[in-house]
Amino acid sequence: MKQPQLYNDGQQHSFWQRLVAFANIIYEPRQHFLFAALWFLSIQGLFVLNSPATTWHWNISTLISAGSFFGVLFVLRAIDEVKDLEYDRQYNPERPLVSGVVSLADIRHYVVMGTLLIALANGLIAWPLALFVVLNIGYGLLLMLLEKALPLMERSLFFNLLLTYPVSIALSVYTLLQIRYTQQVDVVVCLLPIILCYILAFLHFEIIRKSMWEPLADPGEKLYSNEIGCRQALLLGSLCGVLAIAGIILLNRPWHLHGAAAITGWLPLLGLIWIGLSVRLFLTRQTQRFNPRQYSVPFIVSFYLLNLVHASVANSIQWSWTLAGGMEPEWIGFEWIRPEWIAAI
Repeated sequence: MKQPQLYNDGQQHSFWQRLVAFANIIYEPRQHFLFAALWFLSIQGLFVLNSPATTWHWNISTLISAGSFFGVLFVLRAIDEVKDLEYDRQYNPERPLVSGVVSLADIRHYVVMGTLLIALANGLIAWPLALFVVLNIGYGLLLMLLEKALPLMERSLFFNLLLTYPVSIALSVYTLLQIRYTQQVDVVVCLLPIILCYILAFLHFEIIRKSMWEPLADPGEKLYSNEIGCRQALLLGSLCGVLAIAGIILLNRPWHLHGAAAITGWLPLLGLIWIGLSVRLFLTRQTQRFNPRQYSVPFIVSFYLLNLVHASVANSIQWSWTLAGGMEPEWIGFEWIRPEWIAAI
């Protein structure tokens, strides 16, 4: 069977060439891996810092979990290509599925192969983690059906966010479960405010980047500002960012720390600069369209980075090439495998 023509250049391209082209258009690997690693390491470091653990273990499981963040975000982006196909045909014709860089069959392969690789990698740490990421991606697939069954998801960006954002929140919850197997930290309620701060930080990024003054918005463009007004969206997004930073400062309690940690604990306050610049951008560009992501992207990246700096300074870090901080194999989650079964094989 003849393969479909892709790239619109009249040439045939291999599966891997199409994958690279797909990633380069909407998921540049180096940038997104850096983003995923900052997210995972920063929140894991804060979990350990606010727990009874005395050492933050960096080991093979650290690489696996950072790679899992990257992989899950890639798979979810691939799912979004299909989920948002009709909208992208009108407003984002450069997207890889719309432009013919990849086909629907390619997207299916990315989702299946990505899910299997992520699950297998997490199975090396603990089978509950493997199951968790599969269920999370499964929910991402379910969202395609929900959009068809719930027309309000298409009409309201806020309602859409309510149902779609849990797939991202789940990555922070994944880290909370992961430290049970790699850092000897039990899941406790006192760590949940850290996740709340990360939710608020993302909401600042999300609301600001999808807002625009009403006269400057394209007809039919999906924006939060279209639903509540640009001033209200700007206020809501800015408030989320300020609360995220305030929450982290309260958790860090730098006024009780000593040495370098007493300084790095205040670093998240620098994020207020990006919030202020976003507000200034909106208020000074009310007659000419601009890029609302200009300062919201640096905000979320610096939020993760500054939290990672403090966690690295305030924690005692131990490096090793073990799978889970030098723990015995039964800690990895395969204690249900009986030795006689292995002998029989």
